[in-house]
Amino acid sequence: MHNTEPFTPTASGPPTLREEVTELAPLLMTFVVAFAAAAAVVTLAGAILATPYLLVRHLRVRLASRRHVAHAPAPIATVVAAGAAR
Repeated sequence: MHNTEPFTPTASGPPTLREEVTELAPLLMTFVVAFAAAAAVVTLAGAILATPYLLVRHLRVRLASRRHVAHAPAPIATVVAAGAAR
């Protein structure tokens, strides 16, 4: 059969749930993938913005602990005597 007219299916009734889901599935998947990509971008941006703050905070704590130890050096004799008393 050689026909040049476009095929137009005739509707036998209202579309079924399966037909409606089949039509919407690609659109829903597109939205899910777009939402996941947006969430990944936001997470990455948050990590990039938080890194300098966390690094500076970590270094300040380490520097403060070093200074705290350096401010009160104990004479070696006191440390040895305290260890021997235990």
